Amino acid sequence: MSFEGVLINKSQNGLTKGENADRVCILIIGATELAGKLSHYKPVELLQIEDLEDLGVTEATDEAQGELLYHHVSEAFRLAPESVFHLIAVPKTEKVSTLATSDELKQAIRSIAGANTIGVAGVAADETLQTAVAAAQLLVDGFTDEHIYLDTILLEGVGGYLKESVAVFDDLRAMESPNVTVVIAQDPDVAVKKAAFAGYAAVGSAIGMLAVRAVHENMGSVDIESKPRKRKGEQDYSLTDSKTGKWLNAALSDGTKFNALTGADQKKLNGLGYVYAGMFAGYGGFFFSNSHTATDAGSDYAFIERNAVWNKAARIIRETLIPRVRSKVQADPSTGYIKSTTIQDWGGRIRKALEPMVAAGNMADFDIYINPNQLAVSNVPFNVQVRMVADGVVHEFEIDLGFTNKI
Repeated sequence: MSFEGVLINKSQNGLTKGENADRVCILIIGATELAGKLSHYKPVELLQIEDLEDLGVTEATDEAQGELLYHHVSEAFRLAPESVFHLIAVPKTEKVSTLATSDELKQAIRSIAGANTIGVAGVAADETLQTAVAAAQLLVDGFTDEHIYLDTILLEGVGGYLKESVAVFDDLRAMESPNVTVVIAQDPDVAVKKAAFAGYAAVGSAIGMLAVRAVHENMGSVDIESKPRKRKGEQDYSLTDSKTGKWLNAALSDGTKFNALTGADQKKLNGLGYVYAGMFAGYGGFFFSNSHTATDAGSDYAFIERNAVWNKAARIIRETLIPRVRSKVQADPSTGYIKSTTIQDWGGRIRKALEPMVAAGNMADFDIYINPNQLAVSNVPFNVQVRMVADGVVHEFEIDLGFTNKI
């Protein structure tokens, strides 16, 4: 025996940035290429806004090029400063419908490990909003077939998509696209800077507000569970920053100011499934209205957070069970069915893997059931049922307030 006593091995990758590991965010932005620095369909990992500036992209280049590349990325980092964002620049002439069939774009997305949250902005408008939404959902569905689970695609609902009044806006709830969210919020102080910006929608702000939240949190929540260091002392987490002049007002992407929307208009927008920005009467700051998706309001997947929780569980279960694929399945010799010890092993593995989701508050609880009456020797997939209990979200309070003669 030697006198070394304690051996110390040097480990690697412990000093990673403190981003939300459950959110791997991509911004797909229509933008001008920069020779040798920014090429179309070539992903760029950004750890901070200075990384984009090092490529030569600034507020001044936005102004010169008539595009909002810097704005969208800077907003994402302003609201989620401890996150990592991946940028994929694409030609401004592309549409969502053409991007959805682009092999170059698909390969770029595949190259980003764990990609699950995408924002698309700065591209040409499709013929109709329905065309763009349907194309984005087809992109999601195609990746799902490859076992790449995208929680959401945030689409820029540019002003040109919006009709003359809220009453006749397209009904997103009828579009059967549960992984697509249409953002029609804009900061009017950005929109007035240049004619080319007039109909923009705040996709960068939206993806930042998702990146800073846990997967089970609603994008429109007034407060968040874990704030970045610079905003720890605040009582909420609004879009507004009075020091830098961000979101001092809010509008729809057609320029309609929030304060011009009636209560009926706001209810209509929510009923149709749009995400806009507004404020609560008597309370400061602007917030996103909700995290609607373009599907039926009664669907289990009518909100981004429902998709995000389901996808997180799906990834975990898949990763947990893959090591058991093509392994031996013990049979009960008296029945030929799966032996109980094998059922316990599979269930135990899944339970151990999912318990951290309960601890993190992603869901209230879950249940696992494996039918014991499945033949151990079989050419069909073994069935495992996992049911999750979702926590709710407070969308409104209704208070009965009045006087009494005594308590």
